[in-house]
Amino acid sequence: MNIDAFSRSKYKNSAKPGDDVILIEPDRVLAVFDGATDPTGAFYNGESSGRIAARSAAQRTAQLSVSGRLIDAPDYEIFQALSDGVRDAAHEYNIAHPPSTTAAIVVCAPDHFRVLALGDTGIRINGKTIYQHHKLIDTVSTAARVAIYGILASKTGNGDEVEMATRRIIFDGLDAAIGAGQLTSSEMADVIAAAVATASVSEETAAGFLKGGIRTQFTYTNVGGMLGYASINGKPVILSGATDVRLPRGEVESIEIFSDGYVSIPSSGIHVADWEREFERVEALDFHKTGPFPTVKGSTSRENCDDRTVVCAIPARD
Repeated sequence: MNIDAFSRSKYKNSAKPGDDVILIEPDRVLAVFDGATDPTGAFYNGESSGRIAARSAAQRTAQLSVSGRLIDAPDYEIFQALSDGVRDAAHEYNIAHPPSTTAAIVVCAPDHFRVLALGDTGIRINGKTIYQHHKLIDTVSTAARVAIYGILASKTGNGDEVEMATRRIIFDGLDAAIGAGQLTSSEMADVIAAAVATASVSEETAAGFLKGGIRTQFTYTNVGGMLGYASINGKPVILSGATDVRLPRGEVESIEIFSDGYVSIPSSGIHVADWEREFERVEALDFHKTGPFPTVKGSTSRENCDDRTVVCAIPARD
């Protein structure tokens, strides 16, 4: 198996590690875990809770690989085992806020590849078939962020200050922005309307989340409802949007596993260099991520919009 891998923290000066973690055991298992940004900004022995969650899930995956359970265990048991590993790490590091991570795993069995994914970390097979789940709650956040960025930019112009102010409003919530005088009631209504139109959710649903902000998003994890979503966060896992597919080995010519820091997938090429070229193209076209490539956060002079990681592999042919 030929393997090409790359991972880069969102911090351009590499002053802090990112929240993405790679697991590579050639001819056994390939995986990428994307830890969620800690809403408190806390670090534990130099690591964020998101990175701790991702690393713990990777370690538990490696243990399941050694035992052979990745090949035949039900997907729920696998994802729950990873979640239990995150729970144990949270206790070990005394993390008050529930840490969480995604998981995208390709298991190498004798006659097939098993594709397992939970969260928005993606897997592409043969450069064309993509397995990636996009959370509706992120669509709501992104639409609101783009609207807020436009409002603030019209007052002060584009720049790092606008991006950071937008992030703060999305994080703290619209009610806090009204209280601080950052938005007017009319502007808040416009932001909610933009989210409703883009995500096709009710005004009540959008407002209920956006008024409290991303700091409340953990309450939507592993629960039902319009904005609920699956997460590996130490709690009982739901399988909403989960992937569990088996593909014959002879039909798999290439494997790519990528975190959502790559907001666009290369249309051609299956190697790290192709993903990096696509990343640079997106940065040049939509640096603030408010145009053709909208995301929950934009880039600044000091940070990219997110950590990015990709593992590319070409299986050996018999």
